[in-house]
Amino acid sequence: MKVIFRADDVGYTHVHNLGTWKTLEEGFTTHCDVMLDSLAVEEALVYLKEKPWISVGWHTHFWGKPVLDSKVIPSLMNANGRLKWQRINQSDHPVEGIVYDEILKECYAEAERCRRILGRYPDTCNNFDETTELGKALKTVCDDLKIPYGFLGGLGAHDKIAIPRDDYKELHITEYFTSGKHPATPKLRVNLFDQYDPAAAIVDMPIKEDVIWERSLHPGYLDDLVLEEQHCTIHRVKDVEAYCDQRVFDWIIANKIELINRNDALFGTHQYQDHLKEINSPLWVGNFK
Repeated sequence: MKVIFRADDVGYTHVHNLGTWKTLEEGFTTHCDVMLDSLAVEEALVYLKEKPWISVGWHTHFWGKPVLDSKVIPSLMNANGRLKWQRINQSDHPVEGIVYDEILKECYAEAERCRRILGRYPDTCNNFDETTELGKALKTVCDDLKIPYGFLGGLGAHDKIAIPRDDYKELHITEYFTSGKHPATPKLRVNLFDQYDPAAAIVDMPIKEDVIWERSLHPGYLDDLVLEEQHCTIHRVKDVEAYCDQRVFDWIIANKIELINRNDALFGTHQYQDHLKEINSPLWVGNFK
């Protein structure tokens, strides 16, 4: 069975990045979804450029400060000088008043920021709603720059069921989402923190040879900004530990799990396994007994 272990919200802040880096250096994160408008995204892209075995996705929250001057894209800005999507669940509170040409320019600018620093455009883009102005702009940019999107299926956050585009359905890349659905991953509430054990949920992942599971967590350390604007706060430190947990290492080896990144899943490459082979990791499939 093949599994992608995804780290979300990469680039959020410098302190948050440090937690993510621990999971890359001591754990088994294979893919990073980067917020290209976040505070510490440029340092994140510099770091990831030195780790080409980690695929990099475009995590399209649009919560931070734009790449473009705010005067060029006034319809995208809120009163705090941040992008309008900050802390908004679009399914319940649609973002209104967006000028399409402005969001299109910002999307291109974010993709170019990635290319300038990382040396390439994002390898992938996360799922988006193509009926919104943001979604239409993302589709235009991804189609133009050949950035894959719409390949991830399964049940995700807010009980949204994703159906892959036709050209990706046969890959069976499926999200393994357990928040609020597994005893070890109750809802992200502070009073339930002592019950939160994402590593225990990971090792309960069904073994299915016809599926590529993608598991996402938010591994990162905390600072004032994360604590101020997130509902997912202290749980992130346990996500760091989960992606370095010996129980998961043992589960990977015992079940002969092939760790892959998103490029490997989409294009049949072996970037992550080639790295494990190079460092003679016990997680390299060639070392499985």
